[in-house]
Amino acid sequence: MNNEDLVQKNRDYLIKQSEMLQTIIGRMASNSLTIKQLGLTIWTTLMGFGFANKNKSLFLLALFSFALLGFFDAYYLYLEKRFRRNFNRLTELICGLNGDEEEVLKHIKGNFLVLEKFQSAQVFNQYLSALLSWANIPYIVVVFSTVLIFIIS
Repeated sequence: MNNEDLVQKNRDYLIKQSEMLQTIIGRMASNSLTIKQLGLTIWTTLMGFGFANKNKSLFLLALFSFALLGFFDAYYLYLEKRFRRNFNRLTELICGLNGDEEEVLKHIKGNFLVLEKFQSAQVFNQYLSALLSWANIPYIVVVFSTVLIFIIS
């Protein structure tokens, strides 16, 4: 059985898997937005109490809690990037656009494409790139403004 026959035979299953990946990617994006909203709410509340009570420790607590949620958000972004990469591989396979079909077809187990595995160094680099992505600009702005407020007050 050649490669095209294998893809055609498993086409319905691969399409179903791509739909599942799309759902997961949407959920990751939604979780990322929810964490940003929760982080801003907690930060605003603690900063408000810090100003009202003139308590610098609340500023530090606001900074720590927002930074912690920023790391969780970066984790969701990292997962979303991994799922997008696998979705793109699967789409290329279904559409026949992948030039390295032999390598991809090795990863088909049963009717599904097995997700790509990464080495620990790759995982760290991808997490770091997610942490430093444009999607995390709100965290950078809030952290700098909190430090500035802490220094001024």
